[in-house]
Amino acid sequence: MLNFLSNSLREEGGFEYKKAIVDSIVTLVSEIPDAKEIGLLHLCEFIEDCEFTYLSSQILHFLGNEGPRTSDPSRYIRYIYNRVILENATVRASAVSTLAKFGALVDTLKPQIFVLLQRCLFDTEDEVSLEFYPLHSKL
Repeated sequence: MLNFLSNSLREEGGFEYKKAIVDSIVTLVSEIPDAKEIGLLHLCEFIEDCEFTYLSSQILHFLGNEGPRTSDPSRYIRYIYNRVILENATVRASAVSTLAKFGALVDTLKPQIFVLLQRCLFDTEDEVSLEFYPLHSKL
């Protein structure tokens, strides 16, 4: 089922179509523990080419809630940090918040996350750089 949904995300389609698929994956991941890690990876792959700011932010928020509680949370960091580097200010701010959640919840990732977040201080958009300040004390 997840493979079918993931393949559907790669097809042409508008916002409502993609949102319905993302919502379905989120539901499966939330309700079926064995689907969590593969579902999160499918969502990570989707945000690499997602053209919808809302969906990218929604997925990043979901990753921040679910990713730290997986067997290997570090596997998601590259996908999240790529959003900090490559996206618009809204998605970058969501990615900063998501990275901070990983840093706050996964002690082994805290030093690496802190370094990545420090790079965000120099972002040209206040929305992104200011996202770091309230999160700084939690790390």
